[in-house]
Amino acid sequence: MRALAWLDRVAAVRIPWWVYNGGLVALGLGAFAAALFFRPGEDPRFVYWPGGAQLGDTCAFLAQTGMPCPQCGMTRSWVFAARGQLLAAFTYNPGGLGLFVWLQVGALIGAVRLVTRRPQVLSPPWQLTVGWALCWMVLLYLLPWALRAATGVAPLP
Repeated sequence: MRALAWLDRVAAVRIPWWVYNGGLVALGLGAFAAALFFRPGEDPRFVYWPGGAQLGDTCAFLAQTGMPCPQCGMTRSWVFAARGQLLAAFTYNPGGLGLFVWLQVGALIGAVRLVTRRPQVLSPPWQLTVGWALCWMVLLYLLPWALRAATGVAPLP
């Protein structure tokens, strides 16, 4: 019984309301800043570091199987979404664009809560949150990957 005493102490800790909302803002701004840090280049298969060096190499899954992985195009999707080129972002990876937008909406909600000091303002119903998560997971992430895999089409160059 003594071994679980630490669990009671952890359960008794009350985290201030602003920590969660500040985390939403930090996550959204961090994703946006990271996407702006990299830039698209002349070769559309890659994104580049500020000095011009290529980030990453060909997807290992794609190289081994000849089929794209579900994440193929996700980094490029974020890089283009941060620059407002939403059609290009969607073309590279619809799931990437959906996740990027989701993080930015979360950051906006967190910022509104921090500014108004109302921790529950703009709280969507759980059905909307679950529905969006399922929509993202199935329609924007898995379905495009399954279609690419079934047709053998690699991600856009």
